[in-house]
Amino acid sequence: MARASRAKPANPAFSSNAAELSPFEGQRVLGATVAITNAGDGLSKAMKVERGELHIGNRVYVVLECDVSKVRFDPVKDAEGLNRVHVLRAGRATMVEADLVQSLLDEQQVRIEKAAGIERIPFGGGEPEGGPEA
Repeated sequence: MARASRAKPANPAFSSNAAELSPFEGQRVLGATVAITNAGDGLSKAMKVERGELHIGNRVYVVLECDVSKVRFDPVKDAEGLNRVHVLRAGRATMVEADLVQSLLDEQQVRIEKAAGIERIPFGGGEPEGGPEA
């Protein structure tokens, strides 16, 4: 069975590298978040088809297909600006193996940390990636 290709960002226009978000009604937009609605229907239908059991403590990876249903702008507490909230309506869903999404999740975590001013310090004594034999 052919394995699906590695996932790519759904929309290259949605870039976390944007220097500044577009203003809204003359006010600065300081951040952007996502809210997902209707997630129960798509996920529960997908789970019904897969007929598997999950147990407390299991870690699973779920891919959701979503449509942007609304964009709203919420005030940011104690700041002069707004937060852009993308409201997504969940459609289809499936569970995937960790190796299909792990590197994407790791890359996103690094971007989140950098945006918060956190910089990772590499450990390991300067060994090449893959260990000393690499």
